[in-house]
Amino acid sequence: MKKKISTKIKNILWATDFSKESKACLPYIKFFSEKLKTKNHALYILPKFSDWVYEAAFFSSDDLIGEIEKTKQKSMKKIINYSIKIGVSLKTKILEGIASEEIIKYSNENNVDLVFAGRRGISEIEQILIGSTTSRLVRNSDTPIFVVPKFKREVKIEKILSPVDFNELSLPELKYSIAIAKQMNAKVYVVHVSEFFNYRVPVLKRDKLVEKINMKILEIAKQSNYNIENIIYDMGEPAQKIIEISKKNKIDLIVMASNQRKGFEKFFLGSITEKVIMYSNIPILVLPLSDNVLS
Repeated sequence: MKKKISTKIKNILWATDFSKESKACLPYIKFFSEKLKTKNHALYILPKFSDWVYEAAFFSSDDLIGEIEKTKQKSMKKIINYSIKIGVSLKTKILEGIASEEIIKYSNENNVDLVFAGRRGISEIEQILIGSTTSRLVRNSDTPIFVVPKFKREVKIEKILSPVDFNELSLPELKYSIAIAKQMNAKVYVVHVSEFFNYRVPVLKRDKLVEKINMKILEIAKQSNYNIENIIYDMGEPAQKIIEISKKNKIDLIVMASNQRKGFEKFFLGSITEKVIMYSNIPILVLPLSDNVLS
């Protein structure tokens, strides 16, 4: 049974590897903690190598145990120092294993509502071949992932962009965007990007499509007791347009579903969401697939 996605953010997790990208999450941890009075977790995963790696490095069992313990203590001290620096209490855990798997497991066991991760390592080559930890989280986590790129910006969430295409993914996506906006007292900007820009579509049919889209958006907003004033319609390559629109409207956060392509198309091209994560200079909040029920 899939984990339910809570629209009430109560427990947040900083999944760190101590990189600069990971540390870019800290101002947002502080922001969410102060704004929503969250319980905050921090998790660092030590890689667990095969025995032959340690043998090749001439580690004895005692030396190995000692080195692991020293690393855990140093990691714990680092997180405590960051906690003091930002003035936020962090319940800290140091584990061993495959980072993405341990983060997902910890999130599920501790009822985490939102995982914060740096964008480090999401490159086109990694997506095609193995994928970074963040990329694996985006694809496999049952908990929403807040991906922070390493760009200096004012930490605020006043404008949220919610791209929709009305497949099975985008409706929960819009509802989640509205729920977050209500908690943050933010505005939701909804964008629908049509990919049939290379085809000649009669103006009348295009206008009817836009009208139908607007009605559906307003219907969802009404169900959530929320007023949406900004609906944007555009044509082109979706990821590129989403990034352009976010810059033009000075968006603070983009909310998207984790996967919009399947099979070989996803493997070779990457999903629209992954493309936006790769090139955007603002955070992306990535929701798991649609069979997770919002609560």
